[in-house]
Amino acid sequence: MEIINMIVQVKEGFHDTLLRVFEAMSHISVHGIMSNQIVLALDTDDIHVLARTTKKIQDMEGVLGIYPIFSKDALPL
Repeated sequence: MEIINMIVQVKEGFHDTLLRVFEAMSHISVHGIMSNQIVLALDTDDIHVLARTTKKIQDMEGVLGIYPIFSKDALPL
């Protein structure tokens, strides 16, 4: 199982709503929260699940952007 980490930048006022949505999604776990950034881990070996999930998150109201994390040093926490 591969784990892909990402930072999701969210608009002011959408933080709590999006957090609940992310917590309910399959393959997603929330690993950290800092102001308007939510750190997610996506666990899958299927590139199609990765593509669909990131597209779904990007299209959510209140999401400004998704930024992959390539090393733990990039985490804002």
